[in-house]
Amino acid sequence: MHYSSLNFLLLLFIQTFLANCCIEREREALLEFKAGVSDTKSRLASWSGEQCCNWAGIRCNNQTGHVVKLNLRNTKPYNLDNMYIIGDGYYDWIYHSLVGKISPSLIFLSDLKYLDLSFNNFNGSKFPEFIGAFRNLKYLNLSHTGLSGMISPQLGNLSRLIYFDCSNGYPFSSFMLKTDTWWLPNLRNLKHMEMSRVDFKDSNDWVETLNKLSSLEVLVLFENNLTHIPQSIPFVNFTSLKVFYLSNQNFNTIIPHWVGNLTSLNKLTLRNNSLISMVPPLHSLTKLTDLSLRWNNIEGDIRELLLGKLSNYTLGNLEYLDLSSTNLSGTLTGWITDMTSVTHLGLYNNNLSGTIPIDIGNLTNLVYLDLSSNSFTGLLLETHLTSLLKLKYLYLGYNNITIFVDSDWTPSFQLNSIDLSSCKLGPKFPSWLRRQVEIQDLYLRDMGIDGSIPNWLWSLSSLSILDLSTNLLRGKLPASLVHMTKLEYMDLSNNRIEGNIPFLPTSLRELDLSNNSLSGQLRKNRKSPYKNKLIVSNNNTVEMVELFPCGLTSLYYLDLSSNSLSGHLPPCWSNISYDVNLANNRISGVVPSSLNCSVTLEALQLANNSLTGQFPFDLQFCSGLKLLDHGIIPDWIGESFQQLKILRLRSNLISGNIPSKLTQLNNLQFLDLSNNYLTGPLPRGLDNFTSMSQLFSFGYYYRIDASINAIIKGLTLDYDSQDLLLKSMDLSNNSLTGEIPQEIVVLAGLLNLNLSHNHLIGNIPLQIGNMTSLESLDFHKNNLSGTIPQSISTLYSLEVLNFSYNNLSGSIPNGPQLQTLNDPSIYSGNPYLCGPPLEMSCDSSVRLPQSDGNNDSNSKITDDRDKWLYLFIEFGFVAGFLLVFFILLFKVKWRYTYFQMVDNMLERYMLWVL
Repeated sequence: MHYSSLNFLLLLFIQTFLANCCIEREREALLEFKAGVSDTKSRLASWSGEQCCNWAGIRCNNQTGHVVKLNLRNTKPYNLDNMYIIGDGYYDWIYHSLVGKISPSLIFLSDLKYLDLSFNNFNGSKFPEFIGAFRNLKYLNLSHTGLSGMISPQLGNLSRLIYFDCSNGYPFSSFMLKTDTWWLPNLRNLKHMEMSRVDFKDSNDWVETLNKLSSLEVLVLFENNLTHIPQSIPFVNFTSLKVFYLSNQNFNTIIPHWVGNLTSLNKLTLRNNSLISMVPPLHSLTKLTDLSLRWNNIEGDIRELLLGKLSNYTLGNLEYLDLSSTNLSGTLTGWITDMTSVTHLGLYNNNLSGTIPIDIGNLTNLVYLDLSSNSFTGLLLETHLTSLLKLKYLYLGYNNITIFVDSDWTPSFQLNSIDLSSCKLGPKFPSWLRRQVEIQDLYLRDMGIDGSIPNWLWSLSSLSILDLSTNLLRGKLPASLVHMTKLEYMDLSNNRIEGNIPFLPTSLRELDLSNNSLSGQLRKNRKSPYKNKLIVSNNNTVEMVELFPCGLTSLYYLDLSSNSLSGHLPPCWSNISYDVNLANNRISGVVPSSLNCSVTLEALQLANNSLTGQFPFDLQFCSGLKLLDHGIIPDWIGESFQQLKILRLRSNLISGNIPSKLTQLNNLQFLDLSNNYLTGPLPRGLDNFTSMSQLFSFGYYYRIDASINAIIKGLTLDYDSQDLLLKSMDLSNNSLTGEIPQEIVVLAGLLNLNLSHNHLIGNIPLQIGNMTSLESLDFHKNNLSGTIPQSISTLYSLEVLNFSYNNLSGSIPNGPQLQTLNDPSIYSGNPYLCGPPLEMSCDSSVRLPQSDGNNDSNSKITDDRDKWLYLFIEFGFVAGFLLVFFILLFKVKWRYTYFQMVDNMLERYMLWVL
């Protein structure tokens, strides 16, 4: 017994010693890894000394001393659903990431069983092939690390692997991993696999391959470029699946029948897969608690879907149901009372109608209810909500619902988020909300609320989002809101609020106060708010503090347009990225040369101010610019702004020629140079505007939050610049000369073409009918000649046409669409035009200028001949008159006879008159 105790103590000592002393070669391998990464937040500060088993993220085997666990997961807070939003969580994650490369020295950790490097930044490094050598590995997590290239098939050697995650996503979405699938069945012990944003390279047999993983319990696939999913498979082998997440693919088919054989499923998510038609029967999925078919095109009646495809047991067992944006119709009656276990019910953006039944109050487990953006009608009473004690999220917005509750009502729940936008609630502000002290998101947009904002609202310190826009709110805002330390988003636009802009909390990221009657200074706190977005357009703001916006270190959208801002532009432009709109103010001076294009400036709007001078030289380095509306056109514009989509320099006092290099802007789709002093011909190479030539826009969907106004169809219209269908060219009200280039007809995507009020000559291009998208065509007040091409009759989308006040001739073409444009003023001021809708008919008695429609050389020759003819006629008349005069002067007898004849004619005329 004594020796046994000594042996036990000796063994314990050895294990304790080995547990704190790793193998020297493994320690060196870890230090090599450390040397290959940047650790700005000192996460690896403990990685020094001999006892590497005590280092952060390291665990060793108690008996052998080998490293068996390496866990360097970035544990700072993040939200996978909102990573694209710039915020503190995003920056915390980035700042605490290890940045660099995964050192191949880690291959010496031969006993490694657990490896987690997730949420660090390896910035496009190739997937490390050596990981396939860790044959003892059971847990591998390389998710969200910015790796690229092919996933090594060597991973097929990891037969003991149980957990595998190599998903990639924000902010590393520019990197994409690829994989074959043939090696996956070798992972025969795998239970958990996530491969989101991994390109399944040319794989149509991915289902058959994964079906061989009989132990698989969790499968998460998101954005894998999958386009094929088989409707049936011979035998369903992976029946152990409990969680099946398959989203953001492009299947364009019905939900496959074999899904109904996954009898162990607890959670089934098939979001955004272009799935169509009704789902197959899922009666056998009796263990299903979560079902999401969000963002598909299922269509049909919601009652038939739920009662016809699910068993009553399954329906009553569901805790999570999301059928949002699936184009379903029907009502809530006849099925909703069966969902006694549901905690999350999402039916957003469908075609549901009818009233909200009182029975919804029986769903006492409800935490989340979203019925917004449907066609519900009727009343919502207190009795609908009284029993929903657990309710935290209530979204009823964008329905035709009238909310009728007593002003003294005290709800039985405490909401975190509520959206009642566009419902009928006003005119009084809903006072029952003052008792919702836990509320974080409050959306009361467009509800007809009239009067002042109650003071108690500003005491809700938990508010993070406040949207009261598009109401009839009046009065003034408090002098300070700095106590609202959680407020990140506030939209009070389109109201009647007046007074000064208050001091705002430093937590604020987005602020929209546009279209009110606010005035005073635009001020910034010592720790400036407006970290992302600031909109104060269309107010009475009269003063901009000199250093504003110099303290706005992460502002990406600034709109101070249509105020009365005066003074010079501040020198601190390097802090603002993406969109800047200061148009329609009284700002003077020049655009500062400190504009820093290392940021991704996408929109710059400075029109209708008193600015002078040319573009800053540094602006040519803004290669990401997509919208520009101020300045003299520089020669380098076509070389520097290859991403430019919108160029609006209307009413800028611009003179000189249109630079030929402008046509190098292949992505340009909106060009407005109207109301300037441009001279010279239209540049050649208009067919290089390839974006204008495309009937549809292709490529990455860009986002600019700016808006533009365009004069189209004779009206000034506001357009969201995200509208990729708006393609327009307006060069009107200048002094342009020369002919219209024939290559302009290639721009088949143009909706609007306006060349009016210039000095253009020559003929209208014969093939103008190729511009099939044209809705508005205006050539009036030029010197165009020749006939109107017959091809114009094929412009079936044409709604506005103006050829007035030119030198056009011949018959007006006829066609179905042209017959709807029967206003004669379209063609007025062209004396040689004939045919409907003009009164002049095109018969043979009408004398027309000679022209072949293509070349006016013949017409010039004819004009010269006519001039000589008139000259000879006039000469003959004068010669005849002089001959008669001299005869009468020298021949007395003839003179008497002539005057006697004249007297007789006068005498006869007087007798006839009397």
